[in-house]
Amino acid sequence: MTIDGRHIIAEEGKVFARKDTGEIFGEEIFLGYSHYIGGVLQNPPHYDVPEDFEEIDMPDGYRVDLNAEPQIDEQDGVE
Repeated sequence: MTIDGRHIIAEEGKVFARKDTGEIFGEEIFLGYSHYIGGVLQNPPHYDVPEDFEEIDMPDGYRVDLNAEPQIDEQDGVE
C-alpha cells in the first residue's frame, strides 16, 4: 500500500475492502468522511483512515475494459 496524504493506492493486483463490511472500494481511495457505512448512517460522519481498509486480491472479473465493444445477447438484443 502506498499512502500519500489522503490518497491510498493498493499494490498491483490488489483492491481495498473496508474491514468492517468487506465492501470493495477499488485500487485507489481518497480518504474523507463516510456518511454511511454498510448502509448505516454515521452520525457524526466517520473520518476514514488507512487502517479502516485492507488490501485483498482483486476478484476475478473485477477490472472491466472500458474500451471493449458491448456484447449483445442475440436472443433479446440486450447487453
